[in-house]
Amino acid sequence: MKTPMMKQFLDIKSGHPGEILLFRMGDFYETFFEDAATVSKALGITLTSRGGSGEDGERIPLAGFPYHALDGYLSKLIKSGYRVAICEQTEDPALARGLVRREVIEVITPGTLVSGAALDERRTLLLCAAFISGERGGLAFCDISTGEIDATEIGALLVPSEIARRDPTELLLPEGSGIQPPSGCEPTFVERWKFDPDTAAGAAGSVLSIITPEGFGAAADSPAVSAVGALLAYVRDTKRMDLAHLCFTGMYRREDSMIIDRGSARSLNITESSQGEEHAILSRTTDETVTAAGSREWRKWLESPSRDRRVIEERYDAVSWLIGHREALEGLRSRLDGSADLQRQSGKLGTLRSSPRDLRAVADTISMLPEIAGLIEGADSALLADIASMDLLEGTGRMIDSVLTEDPPARLADGGVIRKSVSRELDEYREIRSGGHDWIRSRRDEERERTGIPNLSINSNKVFGYYIEVSRSHLDKIPEDYIRKQTLVNAERFITPQLKEMEARVFRAGDEIEKLENELFCDLRKKVADDIEGIRNAGRMLARLDVLSSLAVLASRWGYVRPLLAEMPGICIEEGRHPVLEMILPQGECVPNSIRLDQGRRILLVTGPNMAGKSTYLRQAALLVVLAQAGSFVPAASMTFSPVDRIFTRIGSSDRITRGQSTFLVEMAEAAALLNSSTKDSLAILDEVGRGTSTYDGLSLAWAMVEYLHESVDHRPLVLFATHYHELTALGNLLPAAANVNVKVKDTGGKVVFLYRIEEGGTDESYGIHVASMAGVPPRVVRRARKVLVDLEAGRHLMPGGGGEDQLELSLEPAAPVEDPLADRLRSIDPDSLTPRRALEILYELRDSIE
Repeated sequence: MKTPMMKQFLDIKSGHPGEILLFRMGDFYETFFEDAATVSKALGITLTSRGGSGEDGERIPLAGFPYHALDGYLSKLIKSGYRVAICEQTEDPALARGLVRREVIEVITPGTLVSGAALDERRTLLLCAAFISGERGGLAFCDISTGEIDATEIGALLVPSEIARRDPTELLLPEGSGIQPPSGCEPTFVERWKFDPDTAAGAAGSVLSIITPEGFGAAADSPAVSAVGALLAYVRDTKRMDLAHLCFTGMYRREDSMIIDRGSARSLNITESSQGEEHAILSRTTDETVTAAGSREWRKWLESPSRDRRVIEERYDAVSWLIGHREALEGLRSRLDGSADLQRQSGKLGTLRSSPRDLRAVADTISMLPEIAGLIEGADSALLADIASMDLLEGTGRMIDSVLTEDPPARLADGGVIRKSVSRELDEYREIRSGGHDWIRSRRDEERERTGIPNLSINSNKVFGYYIEVSRSHLDKIPEDYIRKQTLVNAERFITPQLKEMEARVFRAGDEIEKLENELFCDLRKKVADDIEGIRNAGRMLARLDVLSSLAVLASRWGYVRPLLAEMPGICIEEGRHPVLEMILPQGECVPNSIRLDQGRRILLVTGPNMAGKSTYLRQAALLVVLAQAGSFVPAASMTFSPVDRIFTRIGSSDRITRGQSTFLVEMAEAAALLNSSTKDSLAILDEVGRGTSTYDGLSLAWAMVEYLHESVDHRPLVLFATHYHELTALGNLLPAAANVNVKVKDTGGKVVFLYRIEEGGTDESYGIHVASMAGVPPRVVRRARKVLVDLEAGRHLMPGGGGEDQLELSLEPAAPVEDPLADRLRSIDPDSLTPRRALEILYELRDSIE
């Protein structure tokens, strides 16, 4: 037979079949049945059971944890891929008649985190909605933690790559959609009608107050509006609260920034890397920010470097000014270092989750704004001037300071949140409680004197309230007006009418204090939330200022220079240094190299030995372009470049086994994207194209690709092409806009020294066998490889079995011994028994036998 509480649980659970339901019971969150088994395994907590409430009276599995541990456990569940519904008690148990009312107040998913341990403070977590209508696709992205939403409309075929590029944690799709989410992204399918244009426009209008699609900067039937509307409906369904704090930052165009697809970003280690290379990520090694918001902003700049020359130059101007004003720079960083993350604080305010300490952090940061603005006031930089003119939020800061104590507790329930003199009623209750405590201390001293019991004490607990405790050795001195309440092993506890009367006054005052502090704090929080847009905008400004300050520090510390923008497509770098290797290698080991690409020299064919630095050279060029276009100075003697619209890469091997795609197929797909989509403003980084198939097939494809990129009218990117196909160096002489460069090597009698310097001209030496020997390949294999190489270079083909004069058998087995008279003669000589004269005679004899 089901108990009323279990019936309540089952009724609520029926509305959340795909979610773990955390059911609040007093000071614990409990889970039951399958949820309990899942939670026990995921969190490593004990799975127990209770009896009599299930069908046929069977025992019910349960697992739970204290309510104050929710944040840590919730983080583990979300990171494990679970959706979690929080079911709270929505009425005071003391006032409830019968069963306490409970409701789901929030559903938490990977893309709807507002705060907590699962939310990485230095990474932006995005919720995405995608919708395709015919040949057009619409995408909407929302950072719930800050409340910011943006959207775009693109061709339907570009939707998967744009989703992967933005890298959301959760993807909303209409039921039946065939869009494949990228790795690490949780798909959520919602009813298709929520993407209906009219329904979506209504949802968007009710939340964002944008009545018409034109208000979004889109057409009436734009799939982007459908995506925004479906996203907002989903957020409203999961958050179960007013979403007025969400703001639409606008429609963005892919072509406004450099496009770096996710594969290229990973190949270049821009913001993520392959496993084991986390220490070599550009966004980390170049991150000198002092705030979490600044770190997130720097990642955004690197993921989508602007193509707008004005934006790039304004960032350069700001960095230049900060470098030249060291005192202001240091003052800014010291103040920013102690500032709160106002962008994410605005997200907490919008969802009414701000704690007393959150509001104190907001007020303390607001108090710094005038000093921060003063340090950059009058700066010869449009960007810094814009930051200096931000709203200083002085009214909001004064409002918080007038109500909140200087050092409030983390939790409202701990008390001591509201200042003295804010509420006369609150002050009166505090005096009663304080006076009650003083009365009790005084009463203890009086009772000790009256009874003659020196160790008499007055204490309290939640069960008995206030009581007098007397040890057993003094029980004979107990007055008649003491009423026995509890017997312990070594003591007795008593109460008196006067003590209970004062207890009632103190406890009643405590209850009233808690009630009044809660009302006053919630009223304050609501008023502060009215200025949420100003707080969020100030957070944006501080994040940008942190990035600019970081870039100034980076440039000063490592000797970076300001790039120059060119009118014509091209890249010219003098003595450029790899921005990551320079920081992680010992000082002096990062070798600088130059590069020149322009309209008369669009294609560089890079040859040289394995391990000599070809791939590093290619990556270095790409990373310096990304840094420069993001607004950073660069590690080089000088750099001139034109903004790039997209970086194409083909670096390394990447089998996609789960999709049935081999390394070579992936390689050709990436090459196809370059050949079909590149423009004169693109940059292509190609490393060893064609190596995944036979030598002649690979060489033929590589040759044809270089010719196509040279001759095409529409697809004419700047190209860096590293190859071991030395035959391709001929193209450097045949094609007017192609040139050869090679990595310099010093060969001293069979010993190879890598110099890591790039010089003009091609090379036909790979030194692959030498590298194999360095790597520890057995000498027998190395010797055999040298022999095979000699045969190949002599024009003898290696075929299994052998059948002609110019064929020989390819085998690592030792060849059959051949009679060698000279070797036999040498073996027969005993050097220790020879006289000098006889040794000389034998030497002449051996020479004569050879002739």
